[in-house]
Amino acid sequence: DRQRNEIKSYDKSPANLLGIENETVVYKWKFKLPVGFQSSPNFTHLHQLKSVGGSLASMPMNTLTTRKGNPDRLELRYAETDKQVTLLRTDMAPLVGTWLDVTEIITYGAIGTYELDIRRLSDSLSLFSYSNDSIVNWRPGAEFVRPKWGIYRSLQNAQDLRDEAILYANLVIEEIITA
Repeated sequence: DRQRNEIKSYDKSPANLLGIENETVVYKWKFKLPVGFQSSPNFTHLHQLKSVGGSLASMPMNTLTTRKGNPDRLELRYAETDKQVTLLRTDMAPLVGTWLDVTEIITYGAIGTYELDIRRLSDSLSLFSYSNDSIVNWRPGAEFVRPKWGIYRSLQNAQDLRDEAILYANLVIEEIITA
């Protein structure tokens, strides 16, 4: 009922690729959705930050997802516990057929921070931006947080889908050392 093709860290990844409590991490990447990109009406995830360990490990904390609609849209989803909410959404049309530059900065903690900015690479125009300086970014019992990039989508409405190729480039994970 779902399909995934993802790049992700896991428990055997080098420590600097895993998000840990009270750490600030910058994730940067570029991506391009092809003209004609078709999202599932259910979900088509492009990026997630997901806890490993603890009772809430099955629910991603942060998800960048697309949805079929009128118009199709990009959404930033968030879950403090086991319920997701949409923090921000926008029309996908300006995001399709062009290279996008993403910067995501997160401080993992019970009172953490989160910033996301998606800019069109050709002119640096910000097309999608969100910031919160007091957000829960750590789950009880979590061992670490792993980032994931790729396509993870529902196949429940196969008539709405086609084969897709999302291009990703220049993935960077940078730990910020604080004094």
